[in-house]
Amino acid sequence: MKVSFCGACREVTGSCILVETDECKFLVDCGLFQDDKSKIKNAYNFPFNPLDIDFVLLTHAHIDHCGRLPKLCREGFCGNIYTTPATINLAEQMMMDSAKVFLTDKDISPIYFPSDVETTMNFFSPISYGKNYSINKNIRVRLSDAGHVIGSAIFEVWVKEGGIEKKLVFSGDLGNRNAPIVRDTEIINGADSVFVESTYGTEKHEDRAEGRKKLKEEVLRTIENKGILIIPVFALERAQEMIFELKDLFENGGVRSIPVFLDSPLAVRVTDIYKQYKNLFDDDAKRLAGYKKDDLFSFDSFKMVRKRGDSLKFDRLSGPKIVMAGSGMCNGGRVVDYLKKELPNSKNRLFIISFQAEGTLGRQLSEGEKNVFIGNAKIRVRASVSRTKAFSSHADFPKILDWVREIKNPLPQNVFVLHGEEDSSTALSEALKKETGLNTIIPTYGTYYEL
Repeated sequence: MKVSFCGACREVTGSCILVETDECKFLVDCGLFQDDKSKIKNAYNFPFNPLDIDFVLLTHAHIDHCGRLPKLCREGFCGNIYTTPATINLAEQMMMDSAKVFLTDKDISPIYFPSDVETTMNFFSPISYGKNYSINKNIRVRLSDAGHVIGSAIFEVWVKEGGIEKKLVFSGDLGNRNAPIVRDTEIINGADSVFVESTYGTEKHEDRAEGRKKLKEEVLRTIENKGILIIPVFALERAQEMIFELKDLFENGGVRSIPVFLDSPLAVRVTDIYKQYKNLFDDDAKRLAGYKKDDLFSFDSFKMVRKRGDSLKFDRLSGPKIVMAGSGMCNGGRVVDYLKKELPNSKNRLFIISFQAEGTLGRQLSEGEKNVFIGNAKIRVRASVSRTKAFSSHADFPKILDWVREIKNPLPQNVFVLHGEEDSSTALSEALKKETGLNTIIPTYGTYYEL
């Protein structure tokens, strides 16, 4: 069996792993490259022939995991894409949004179009958590909840070759501890080889309670200054989590309610999909959604921007207010317009709650840059900028270590460390090697290994 690494190697985006047996070839994820250094790879030819791929296993709907599937189909793939029902619904929205963004990007030619997304949706095949599925006579899979976003999955894959069966475990993205809405990450029992993310391979997240304290402080200071609090959000998971947190703050946290707008058409559509999957909520979210007359994602002062006129209403409102807008790394989306307009005003605040890749505007702002370029305009940053990692949807360093430690019977022969910047992948690899004695490998783009 041969495993090749076609993305997310010593970087966070572009997840794509190719597994080849004597009889078939399959991918685990096929995501977009998103940071400025690597997004040129989206236009490259795949390092394999899409016609030769028999099927795809999709861990979840974030665009760095599903975003090149329409390109794959456009170039000849016509097999099944196996994933959870929630991921199917979410991935359609995420991929369609990317197709529309490509049409407006003057710097690169589109790698696919909305019609390609529509074609891709015909290949999705739903799989539920906790059940064994035979893909073919030599490969079977089982999905466990990764606790990262609604529908996210850890794939256990049993591959029989030459009469010998090996178990591969693909973590996808693992969820943070005590995250609201989603359920806890499930533990896996044994593996021959493990493929694990390392987004936060050097860090221990702040406690959730500390993050909520910081959020409360940001809101109170915004009220005091009669300013605007800007919270950049990813459309999938972070937006829904922050709606939940602000709802709880205003209803139970002793803070008077102020207007809150979610200005991201994609995030609005994703939130509507979340409402369809209450069965996947954790117990606290189920109770809140079940006992309240309103739903989990609404409160008195909250408005989801569904049409352009709603954005104008935000501008006309006087007094303190909050806007959540995409994208989470400030490198596109409607948040850019708010930043350009509001960062020069010292009454305003920017609260960064998401991972910021190298080369992004969000990374510059989180590191304290006082002069930034937004488009061709040089912007002086006078607004207060603060950051927390307590709301991350990714597991931190201690949780990843704990998760891998629990994989026993058998112990993994190899642990491949992926989906992290080089320092994160290196730190996690060294810690795993030291604390567990496992053989760890940090692949580089385009390398392959025989298992």
